[in-house]
Amino acid sequence: MSISVVVPCFNRASILGRAIKSALNQSMPPDEVIVVDDGSSDKSAMVARTFGERVRVIQQANAGAAAARNRGIEVAVGEWIAFLDSDDLWHPEKLRMQLNIADRFPEADLIFCDTITRSVERVLMPSRFALGGLYGMEVQRVGDDLLFGPELFQRMITQSRVITSAVMVRAGLEGLAFQEDIWGSEDWALWLELGTRHTFAAVDQVLVTMFQQGDNISGSKGRLYRNDVKVLERLLQRTDLTAAHCEHIQDVLDQRRVGAVYHSLIRGEGAEARQILRDIPAGTLSPIKRLLYQSFSFLPTSLARRLTANLVG
Repeated sequence: MSISVVVPCFNRASILGRAIKSALNQSMPPDEVIVVDDGSSDKSAMVARTFGERVRVIQQANAGAAAARNRGIEVAVGEWIAFLDSDDLWHPEKLRMQLNIADRFPEADLIFCDTITRSVERVLMPSRFALGGLYGMEVQRVGDDLLFGPELFQRMITQSRVITSAVMVRAGLEGLAFQEDIWGSEDWALWLELGTRHTFAAVDQVLVTMFQQGDNISGSKGRLYRNDVKVLERLLQRTDLTAAHCEHIQDVLDQRRVGAVYHSLIRGEGAEARQILRDIPAGTLSPIKRLLYQSFSFLPTSLARRLTANLVG
């Protein structure tokens, strides 16, 4: 089975080589590594080209990580596509262990693994799987190889443990494209899109190191929550979901809308908070809290932030 690795990159010249090496140094090397330089203003493309013919470099105007990954998907020739963000690292056995699962569970179309999250100085999260949400969802387990059934989709709505750099997906799947107008939640949106139509499997081992950079999305929670809302709203438009799925999605959507209002106010994004607030159903927020949030949205950023934080506290 052939594997294409897609590495989106934007201004990562200082660390891109580390990620590429972790892909090339696999015990079962990929057939190609595709670096999609998303309009970098530094020497990222030059760094990628230092690896010679082993790395294919594509340059495009800046359009975001989702667009860069989609470009990689379009040109990939492998039977499987593995995603690797430019600031992450793979364990040398990652691809081999995922290919082993592909042999063991040929019905699986998406295979992921566990992830450790760290900063440069320390470990922030030793295991994504240890947070829960996966164990008990498997329909079959052989050693560290897990095969999941349709029930996983319901769990992923609230507790997705599928990290982009941990994913290897079968090429050519219907719907295999990241939503380019979704920022920070585009990976979650794709796993949900594929989750009801395709079978997932996982390696229950930490095979990916995800580094939390200073420019990671966690610093923009208002925008992230608003995009979560967009993902769930679009998901509800699908006609192939069960009534139970729709009810669960609606419950989570209402919660994310409240979170979007709160984090938007904390960031001083009053207009965005008001727009989300209008869509929150009666009963989800108390009338008093709704009125306060509405009022805070017109205040200066520093005052809105302080009052919102105090209200929750």
